[in-house]
Amino acid sequence: MTEGIQRFGVLRFRTVAWIVGLWAIFLPPLAKDAGNLRAADELLTDVRIQTTDGERQIAGRVVAEGAAGELLVEDSIGRMRQLVKTELLSREDRRGEWGPADSAELARQLTAEAGAEFGVHETEHYLVCSNCGTGYHQFIGKLLETVYSQYFSFWEKLQVSVKAPERRLPVLLFQSESEFQAFAARIHPETDFAGVPGFYSVRDNLVLVVDLTRDRALRDVASVRKKLADQPLQVATIVHEAVHQLAFNSGLQQRFADFPVWYSEGLALHFEPPTERAPVLWSRPGQVSARHQPEFMRLVRDQALSVPLSDLLISDGVFQSTETAVAAYAESWALVSYLIRQKPEQFAAYVARLQQLAPLQSVSAAERQQMFVEAVGEQPSEVVERLIPWVRRLRVPR
Repeated sequence: MTEGIQRFGVLRFRTVAWIVGLWAIFLPPLAKDAGNLRAADELLTDVRIQTTDGERQIAGRVVAEGAAGELLVEDSIGRMRQLVKTELLSREDRRGEWGPADSAELARQLTAEAGAEFGVHETEHYLVCSNCGTGYHQFIGKLLETVYSQYFSFWEKLQVSVKAPERRLPVLLFQSESEFQAFAARIHPETDFAGVPGFYSVRDNLVLVVDLTRDRALRDVASVRKKLADQPLQVATIVHEAVHQLAFNSGLQQRFADFPVWYSEGLALHFEPPTERAPVLWSRPGQVSARHQPEFMRLVRDQALSVPLSDLLISDGVFQSTETAVAAYAESWALVSYLIRQKPEQFAAYVARLQQLAPLQSVSAAERQQMFVEAVGEQPSEVVERLIPWVRRLRVPR
């Protein structure tokens, strides 16, 4: 992989050129998370829709409805479909107990889609579907469980209310890049995935990762660890996308709600830096980013941010421009890290506000800034005065 890998939304990219316009594909500003999966009085529906390939039936629970007739439906394996009124040919509703698929059914459907050579490997909290070597999927399973444990400890310390997912979270591991590309293109044909080592699809609630060791012969965890020690991108990719998935399955974020990109990405970036000496090459969130700390300082000019903080807070457009995306990601990492370390109570209050975002309702620029200022207790200009010197004092681990 080349240097300067960028992330946009829930994807990771080689160059800034890949980022433009992709956040909306995976995180449209309409809907909410799965909520209580075992509620006895859910609104269930069977809809018949018109697609380019003909008619199709969709059954599931109604997650949200919009004033213009939009409908968000979640199927039994956790995939969400956002439908517009013109797609709906018929709809039959009923109330009852929502019964999502269990791990066995989820595994059956994933392997049917991925291919006969894929096996399923369950950990305590994850369902890993993989055609990689034994050592690789075992290593990734241990890494995912480490992230899971640290994620909930992190929010407990900040006194932010989150809940454990009610079923194992699905992850797909691909031995070859061609297989990864083919599957990614199949579920998101509108997107070019060239140069992408992994991503989390909000729509499908699925993490997909390509094995960068490219060595199926690695049979044990120790061999994989040795191989990945020189490939920190692989570890960072897993951690980054796992945090996105956890956020959308623990009540921290609601799938398809109108969250600011800086918050979603900044949080995943705060978690992702690897730890060279740890058993799974990662130990905890909050390590100084070896890429974003220098990048942040390089872009500071005359004690001013390259992307004004007020713009970062209110506009996701700064992540879509090749001229501002690099700075937007560096500043997102810096801002989230600063708030967590220097203003934890205020950050927790801000997170609690975001947890209340309603489905099918956009949040205006003014509302975004107001939520931030009220929670943090400072104007963006005041935050910048403290943020820049704080980041300058940070030291990247050697």
